Amino acid sequence: MDGSSAPTVLVQLHGGLGNQLFQAAAGLALADRMGARLMVDLARFRDRSLRGYALAPLPVGAQIWPGGGPGMIERLRARFDKARGGKGVRRPPGWRGKVHAEPHYHYDPAFEALSGDLSGDVLIAGFFQSARYFAGREALVRARFDASGAVSDHARACAALLAGEDSVAVHIRRGDYVNDPRAAAVHGALTEDYYLRALDHVRAQAPHARVFVFSDDPAFAASCAARWGGESMAGASALDDLWLMSLCRRHVIANSSFSWWSAFLDPRPDAMVIAPVQWFAPAMMAKTRVEDVYPPHWLRM
Repeated sequence: MDGSSAPTVLVQLHGGLGNQLFQAAAGLALADRMGARLMVDLARFRDRSLRGYALAPLPVGAQIWPGGGPGMIERLRARFDKARGGKGVRRPPGWRGKVHAEPHYHYDPAFEALSGDLSGDVLIAGFFQSARYFAGREALVRARFDASGAVSDHARACAALLAGEDSVAVHIRRGDYVNDPRAAAVHGALTEDYYLRALDHVRAQAPHARVFVFSDDPAFAASCAARWGGESMAGASALDDLWLMSLCRRHVIANSSFSWWSAFLDPRPDAMVIAPVQWFAPAMMAKTRVEDVYPPHWLRM
């Protein structure tokens, strides 16, 4: 692209903020291992009006691959690949490097071998929803995803409330999980029983816990906070919420990649994180291995 002799790691981004963070984290780690430059392909956002590039405010350090979406040749190649049992990854215009498509949801050991080829460009496509993809590069990932310089004044004003030793961030994912039948069939909203059991566990460890409830449904969060003896809390944006939740001492997360990152971005090694065993709706859980989504010290409930 710019005449550099360094290889390129190109990440095909898609989904919302949480999904993009996972994809970029895998790319960051791979680029760091290879001594490569990191680029992101935004072509898939041109097909979905409800999503967009969410990482621009963060110091990720990635360049954007130029040009429009895949041309006719790239689309035909992707269809042919999918017909043969492949993932059907659409290569962006001008891409001549290899392509690594994530074969399944759980961790793919073949990803590690990509860093062995220090001379070749590679495009990675998938969800990459496991910290194992950036093992050993956790500090780098947290630094590049530091939102402190991009949050609103409102979030900064709220920060002092959440920084105490007894603060607990509780995240409830609603939105498409309850309003979109397709998303509900894949993910499914968690029951109140999960949150009550998690809060009982938290309060057994921290009797004076101060509970802050976050959600993409503020009215629902306020109702839950009132029942749970907590406070409804929300920033002016998803990035605000992500940053504010990461400041808390303890975390009760939802079955959501966004929620996952709110806990992971808390750098304290002894942070308490409670995550749901039911990461997907029952039918999806029956055919999906989810064990790699949980860091070892997180408590599953």
